[in-house]
Amino acid sequence: MLDARTLSTDEVLETQICIIGAGPAGLTIAREFANQNIKVYILESGGIEYDEETQTLSEGHVVGDPYPVVRETRRRQLGGTSHAWEGQSGYQKYGWRCLPLDAIDFEPRDWVPYSGWPFTKADLTPFYIRAQAICQIGPYAYDPEGWQDKRAKQLMFKSDRLITGISQYGLRDPFTTEYPNLLRQASNITTLLYANVVEIETDELGQRVTRLRIATLQGKQIWLKANVFILAAGGMENARLLLASNRQQAAGVGNQYDVVGRYFMDRPILSCMLVPYSRTVFNQTNLYDIYPTKQGPVMAHIKLSETVLRQEKLLNNGAQIFPRPLPHQREATLALREILSTIQHGKIPQDLAKRLALIGRGSDYIASASFWSAIRGIPAFRRGDWSYLPGEKHRFSLFEIFYQIEQVPDPNNRITLSRECDRLGLPKTEIHWRLNDIDIQNAIRVQEIWAEEFEQSGIGQLQFTRNWAEQKFEKTAMHHHLGSTRMHNDPKQGVVDAHCKVHGIANLFIAGCSVFPTAGYSNPTLTAIALSLRLADHIKALLH
Repeated sequence: MLDARTLSTDEVLETQICIIGAGPAGLTIAREFANQNIKVYILESGGIEYDEETQTLSEGHVVGDPYPVVRETRRRQLGGTSHAWEGQSGYQKYGWRCLPLDAIDFEPRDWVPYSGWPFTKADLTPFYIRAQAICQIGPYAYDPEGWQDKRAKQLMFKSDRLITGISQYGLRDPFTTEYPNLLRQASNITTLLYANVVEIETDELGQRVTRLRIATLQGKQIWLKANVFILAAGGMENARLLLASNRQQAAGVGNQYDVVGRYFMDRPILSCMLVPYSRTVFNQTNLYDIYPTKQGPVMAHIKLSETVLRQEKLLNNGAQIFPRPLPHQREATLALREILSTIQHGKIPQDLAKRLALIGRGSDYIASASFWSAIRGIPAFRRGDWSYLPGEKHRFSLFEIFYQIEQVPDPNNRITLSRECDRLGLPKTEIHWRLNDIDIQNAIRVQEIWAEEFEQSGIGQLQFTRNWAEQKFEKTAMHHHLGSTRMHNDPKQGVVDAHCKVHGIANLFIAGCSVFPTAGYSNPTLTAIALSLRLADHIKALLH
């Protein structure tokens, strides 16, 4: 493991395989080559620990709908954005939500523009199975029947329009700690830290990458030559680096048809409230909490069946449900969180009197939550871990439904280069991102179907609005950067082919979520790791 800042200026490194980016996708590919007779370099912009100065290189601008602060959506660090995963995987254990895409997500759908992958889910299934082991989670099983027990069963609906799916939860430790340490010990792999790739150079015809130009924040320049290059820097940086490498091809590397950066997708999370008709529902939804099993924690979610997706020509979506107190009790909880957070930063909260008044109105709930927190020894206001003690459920009155919506691929949603440059002279990322009418109408129709099904099944009344301006967002986007170097066999419609090779360039491949042609609703990392294993196998075949 080397620090690029310690190398000589204009030093030239040589290897057989070069992987740009040491997040989950890059680490997965490198792991496949560990201790083999193949020399591998992994280039990581950050270090072992988080570095604020390096993180500023991820700053960017957004044009269009509200979007999270760009620099906060990715982590420049060995292990990548896995360091920021906060999914609950047990007491004081944090990780991420794992589930594959659905079969319909891979299909061309006449109601979804630009949909269709160059292969089916069945083609990816062997790699999904291997990805389960990489992620150190349970078996490749995502139907509720295999996970429910006497205490935790799936909800039953009157029709087949709503069904239950399962997510598994994995720890972030394999990607933040275990695999970086494994690669450090591999005799054939060198990890170069604080190595910022600022240019991809090709031959005169633009048909083969010859070398990379690497820069450090301290002003050093380093070169790296390789036989095979794999770009695994994330959905924004993959596109940004291709576009910025424009000395030999004016439009950027792999951008002869102006596709690089286009079809960018993310996943907004909306929310609405479900008012149960009976308190017994809180005892019937244990499976929809973070539920411990012998094979790891799982969490059920509600989704529309494939039948209704086809009949009504809807986008894919999935929803998680969380119990909530009454609105004034919820406001008290949020007010307390804001006060504590502000005090921790050494400041006096604004509107302190107003916030204290809110806390007073909901003091009964805060006292109850704090009591159960002491009993269980876990934080009082965490989203999950609510179903274990039956007596605790009396403090809940509602369910809040969080649902991820699939965003339609749109060539006008794209990653471009800003006129403003970062400290290394590289143009910053500029994101053009909007939800289209089809995204909006889909989200409203989904809620209408839920309302009908919850009502007919006697579960409760869904409180939602058909007015888009009044929709409540849990998050405007999930930081899932998808589609900016999409996969398609036609180079006029995609940046990479079915093997993730950049069209027209013999030795440049792309790994990660940026190659997704469509988004689905599932968290994308499990699929990205399955694709990375598939890509590693393909490169092994090429080298042998």
